[in-house]
Amino acid sequence: FIVGLLNTALVSVLGIILATAIGFTMGVARLSTNWLVSRLAAVYIETFRNIPLLLQIFFWYFAVLQALPSARQSLSLGEAIFLNV
Repeated sequence: FIVGLLNTALVSVLGIILATAIGFTMGVARLSTNWLVSRLAAVYIETFRNIPLLLQIFFWYFAVLQALPSARQSLSLGEAIFLNV
């Protein structure tokens, strides 16, 4: 139980740090006076703003998570619930 809790906390903290770094970098790049840097940041920002969140969740689920190896030595309750003893 504690290992799962620590892994979840670690992933959460790393995700927050990475998202903050990317967001800050893109925000500063968007305000840049350099035309190319500003436009690249604008394309990145507008792309992620204009793609619906549900579509992004589907992408990450079907494109990324399905490519990972399946759970082993687990009791399976459907496709989304696994119990480890």
